[in-house]
Amino acid sequence: MSVDDSRGVAHAVRVTFNALAVLSAGVCSVALAVDSPVPRSAKCPLTSFDAPALNRPKDPRQFGAKCDGVTDDSAAFQKAVNAGDVRIAAGTCIIDKTVIVRASHRHIRCAPDTILKRTVSDAQSMFVYEAGAGALIGDSIVNCNFVGANAVRPHIDFDAPGHWDIPVLTRDNVSNFLLAGNTFRQFYGQAMFQTTGANGGSGDRIIFNTFRSCPFYGPAFVGHMHGYVAYNELVDCTAGVENDHPTDKTGGNIFECNRVSASEAVGSITGGVHGGTSNYSGNIVRYNVVVGDKTSIMMKPREGGRSAQYYGNSCTKGCRVE
Repeated sequence: MSVDDSRGVAHAVRVTFNALAVLSAGVCSVALAVDSPVPRSAKCPLTSFDAPALNRPKDPRQFGAKCDGVTDDSAAFQKAVNAGDVRIAAGTCIIDKTVIVRASHRHIRCAPDTILKRTVSDAQSMFVYEAGAGALIGDSIVNCNFVGANAVRPHIDFDAPGHWDIPVLTRDNVSNFLLAGNTFRQFYGQAMFQTTGANGGSGDRIIFNTFRSCPFYGPAFVGHMHGYVAYNELVDCTAGVENDHPTDKTGGNIFECNRVSASEAVGSITGGVHGGTSNYSGNIVRYNVVVGDKTSIMMKPREGGRSAQYYGNSCTKGCRVE
């Protein structure tokens, strides 16, 4: 596996353009081949994913973004996502305010050397996908490098506004969201990706990402069903399900073929451990590799309720099963 610690990039990505893409219309579907974080096997066979086609994408620079590592480009990013799909060329783009997406099938893709950077800790997320009274479906963020302002050894204060410093947040009925091939590190928020709401949508795919230096969660499902979290590298991060209330929707979520390790903080994986007496028994945690004495597989819900299903996981070198 290729790991560049200075950038937090843990997957070597090779891009192959689909010969059937309609380039004249600005549509380009891309197959991304990625180094798997776990040994390839019959249980964990994948080494690639399909990135959604971009329909006449815009670069935020067309709306005034500088991507110079100094200027706050939030307003330009908001205009770009309002206009349609977004393809971000190489550069360091500062996004210190929230960019809100209220459209289905809105796709964001970054060039390999693009950094989306946060320089503040605040009660705002970087990207919020907001369903409102309706529903969103089929949005995506692919191949972006998210960097926050936290330390390598992360700090979180759940009573401070900064615990909402979440790079990507979906709110209420957002479904079939794809988060793939991205890297995340050093945000203050309680998660790097999180669904929210009693009806937090269904069918999200969180695949082939790298999560580092998380105050707690890398990816977290709240009120979400039939999600898929797989082939992610988690260093000093947790992956799992955590409902806010026992009545929040859950079930059918699969966590498989992820690698969890820890060096500065702690790392773990769970099919549901917090959230009162929630019934997590419909969630499955399998074929994950969990390594090190700061790591664990958290099986038993803290406040009662029913546990998810766990099998085929590897827990070694001091890893605990709790």
